[in-house]
Amino acid sequence: MDKKKQFANVAFGGNWAEEIPTRDQLRTILGVIDNAVNDCQNRDVEDESLHQAMLYVRKNVEKGPMLCEAFFKALRIENQNLRQHRLQEVGNMIRAWAGM
Repeated sequence: MDKKKQFANVAFGGNWAEEIPTRDQLRTILGVIDNAVNDCQNRDVEDESLHQAMLYVRKNVEKGPMLCEAFFKALRIENQNLRQHRLQEVGNMIRAWAGM
């Protein structure tokens, strides 16, 4: 049986089809944030992709503005180990509030 027939025979509730691209988008955004956390000791990670990721978080994640502010504040910490530790904490909070 092909996929089209399978889906035609199943009743779905909610807006599951619309959520698929959003979930993929969110995974991509979280990947950018994870890369920034992992690389923050070796290079300046504040680039356009990080800014776009944080803009997405600000607009689409509950508590987004507060989480973005905390992330950028942590990014300014001079001590590399402390910076990475704090960014990881905020990254985990972003992931939790995003439901991932």
